[in-house]
Amino acid sequence: MTHPHISDQIMIADLALHLPTGLGPSAFNLNPPPPCPANLSLSISVNDNVVPSCVVDDTQGGLGIDYSSLSKEILALSSSQAFNRPDELLDAVERLVKKKGVVRGLQMNLELPRASLKAGSIVYSRIATSGAAVRSCQIRNLKVMTIVGLRSYERQHKQWLELDVRLHGCAETWDHVKVAEETYNWVEQSNYGTIEALVDELALHFLTKFEADLNPRATIDVTLRKPSALPFATPGVSIHRTLEDYDKRASGSDLAVSSGLNVASTPTKSHLREGHDGSGLVRRIFIGLGSNIGDRKTNISRAIDILSAQDVSIVRHSRLYESEPMYHEDQERFMNAVVEIRSSLSPEELLRRMKKAEREVGRTKTFRNGPRVVDLDLLVYGDEVVKVGDVDCPEDENGVGWLRCPHPSIAEREFVLRPLADLAPDLVLPQINRSAAEMLKTHPTTLVPLLAFPLPASRMRLTQSPKIMQIFNATPDSFSDGSEDAMDPVLALQTITKLLDDGFAPDILDVGGQSTRPGAIMSTESEELSRVIPLIQAIRNSHDLRLKNIPISIDTFRPLVAQAAVKAGACCINDVRGGTERGMLQVMASCDVPVVLMHSRGDSTSMLTSSAKDYSALGGVVEGVKFELGLMVQRALEAGVKAWNIVIDPGLGFAKGMEENLTLLKHLPDLVAPGSPLHGYPLLIGGSRKRFVGQVTGREQPTERMFGDAAVVGRCLASGVVDIVRVHEGRGMGEVIKMWEAIDSAT
Repeated sequence: MTHPHISDQIMIADLALHLPTGLGPSAFNLNPPPPCPANLSLSISVNDNVVPSCVVDDTQGGLGIDYSSLSKEILALSSSQAFNRPDELLDAVERLVKKKGVVRGLQMNLELPRASLKAGSIVYSRIATSGAAVRSCQIRNLKVMTIVGLRSYERQHKQWLELDVRLHGCAETWDHVKVAEETYNWVEQSNYGTIEALVDELALHFLTKFEADLNPRATIDVTLRKPSALPFATPGVSIHRTLEDYDKRASGSDLAVSSGLNVASTPTKSHLREGHDGSGLVRRIFIGLGSNIGDRKTNISRAIDILSAQDVSIVRHSRLYESEPMYHEDQERFMNAVVEIRSSLSPEELLRRMKKAEREVGRTKTFRNGPRVVDLDLLVYGDEVVKVGDVDCPEDENGVGWLRCPHPSIAEREFVLRPLADLAPDLVLPQINRSAAEMLKTHPTTLVPLLAFPLPASRMRLTQSPKIMQIFNATPDSFSDGSEDAMDPVLALQTITKLLDDGFAPDILDVGGQSTRPGAIMSTESEELSRVIPLIQAIRNSHDLRLKNIPISIDTFRPLVAQAAVKAGACCINDVRGGTERGMLQVMASCDVPVVLMHSRGDSTSMLTSSAKDYSALGGVVEGVKFELGLMVQRALEAGVKAWNIVIDPGLGFAKGMEENLTLLKHLPDLVAPGSPLHGYPLLIGGSRKRFVGQVTGREQPTERMFGDAAVVGRCLASGVVDIVRVHEGRGMGEVIKMWEAIDSAT
């Protein structure tokens, strides 16, 4: 039996810092914040050779980190300059520690014992590995008196409660004073029969009240103690929650926990879920969108942009689907999606906003259930049943006539249910009393997700078998296929044309002008531009319609190269650094094209280090990739990249050894399983000619690894979860896929 590797650690506990100014808002909201104390604790994971090197002569000569010297450096750092926020101080300490060169990972806890008038202390924590950092903020030992209990004497007297609240996924600008005050006031005014009900409702209140300051996958841990309940012990309840947990429970009968008491003043869970912004009840709303005229994806995206305003917040997007027209079949296929929003607008006001979006995009008035430039439908409006007018009511000057929500025919519309289930599969619709997931059980699956590329490229239907992404490196130094000829647009065009003539034309062409092989020397930005832009333009200007319309992906981590390539005709951005370069996520959002976010750590040189390949602190490579790539996806969403544009790539060969690559291939379904932060996103695998394939097969020359590559593609097929394979041998891997499909469809 093998056990997970656990790194040796060097620890410094409760280092007392005397800060010249407070971190973040002061307890009394003084500006500037007065000096304050802080206690810093560090747990430093070090390389495997560090501690053993001290054993021979029993000295610290080879330790690499002298905790005495490091403590003095941190004390000097914290007292010599002013830090405005806790994250600024933690950033500085992280940089200081990582300069030591022997660090695999770092865990920091910064306790602020005077940061709140209500809580015992505020604690900011961070776990920093070679990948993304994990941040959290804890309100510790907040004491508040309130009425809580089932017995008659408990209903007559307030009693002390003690709370610890930890939030994972809060912004760097998190206001811990405001959060502690909100916690205190909410609990003080509550009136519950059980602490179980109180703690569950408190978590829900937090996740909705501060939703704008949290990432959509934020989690909360709440521990509540009731010291007066037992004479010789202290009972308590501890929970871990996400918004998704409450979504799964949501139904018309999902009321506050009943205690047999008169708790009419306690709102239902559905109302708490929707929250209140001071101007009206903020509801959780779902809107369906469809288009079958012109550039369908652009029409849908423009409608969403118009819909979004100060009083409408776009929360999430479903995947894109393509559906056959219903009722009147003599028209083009529809592209469909659903968006989740938050708004306090009334149904009538929201409907006017939706009609305005239709008009501005250019809705062509045809006939009911006929072709549409774009069509917006109100699907779910909180937990309410909405009725406006009658079916035969004429439309007013704003295009508003009648409305039924939920629509009485929603159960027969897969093009609505499928994208709705992407966002809220277990949400029970009012009056219908069934969820989208339940209603889909009666439907055959006729819709598949799409990757919708901008015109003239065609859309890509993500069917059961993976699509082929053909690699074309316009570089002289790629690890297996670089050449000077590939940098000549005329010769390159001839080579690409041959790829289309061999009977297995690729579904997408991936053009790169910078070698990302481990150890590669970086080209300049101007060199990369000079290699890829003329080639993309030549493809788009070709008289061969197969070339002119083929989806082109630009393989780059540079924002300016990505932007220029899309302008030249590329319709996908394939980023080996997962959007971590400054400005890349903003480019991805503004270009509004499909993007591939690949997991990696470091650059082409640092990814080779043993620390970059160590995932032990995150529970192994599968959990590590899920977590770190999930953070990349989250940052992309927060930057405005639409969910339907995101493709994920676990990054075989990047900051991973042979065993890590093989483990990822073996556990592909786990990467995107329900509950994973990557669930629902198309999966791309790029193992072609990688070093680990040569290690397994004994083939040193990358061009001789085709049979090993075929096995990798076979594993992708067997997993049933891979949507795209990125390969050098398009024809060969196309034959592998075709043979697999033939076997799989045999009787």
